[in-house]
Amino acid sequence: MKKILIIGLLLIFSKSSMAAGLINEMQSCQALIEFIDNKLDLAPSTYEQDDVNKVRKGLGTYNQYIQRQIVSPGLLQFNGGDKDKANQMQKQVDTYKQTLVKQLEARYPKNRLFTDHAIAVNNCAKQAVPSGGELDELKEALNLMVKLAKISG
Repeated sequence: MKKILIIGLLLIFSKSSMAAGLINEMQSCQALIEFIDNKLDLAPSTYEQDDVNKVRKGLGTYNQYIQRQIVSPGLLQFNGGDKDKANQMQKQVDTYKQTLVKQLEARYPKNRLFTDHAIAVNNCAKQAVPSGGELDELKEALNLMVKLAKISG
């Protein structure tokens, strides 16, 4: 009986630990998306506005997917269903995301996209894959990011 209880507790703990890890990874992805969106605010004139808008739309949709499907429910679960605690933790997550955005800005000070950005978003998508139209928009955004990176590269 003790073995069954211990195995059950280990499974619960490892599942919540894995969920917390995914939340951490996805907050980094959300910071990356925000960073790219900021770069697009100051995009070079060589970038077609339609391409910029499609990248923004695809990444924005993906960001919403991450929040809706992973971060919000994960924080709620992590806090035992306590919405107030989850909201407080979300504020901490948002503050940390801003730190990550500033680090990315320091690393990539030029107002342009790099293929590294598309690769990083693609790596995020490998961990949290949307479906249907959300996936199509993300694929289009990634392809356009590579195109734009080549223009300014």
